[in-house]
Amino acid sequence: MTAHSHRVKVTIDVSEDERTYIKILAAKKRMTISDFIMSFVRPNIPHDQPDAETQKAMRDVDERKNLTHCKTIEEFWAVVGIDPNA
Repeated sequence: MTAHSHRVKVTIDVSEDERTYIKILAAKKRMTISDFIMSFVRPNIPHDQPDAETQKAMRDVDERKNLTHCKTIEEFWAVVGIDPNA
């Protein structure tokens, strides 16, 4: 589990049967209901760790490799594919 400064409570509305079923599924995995539900949520939460592509780009910048040099801001916008007037 990731360390956070504090925890908050989240409430979800389910039927009594759904709660019982979730409790059974969590127990089968020897997890609390909270940990069971969060095991599905956590993979979709962005992490502080950059992905592999970003890590490579950061290394390239540090090593001054694979850089594109632009002489004007207009050239920069064209290289990155952004319309500054959009």
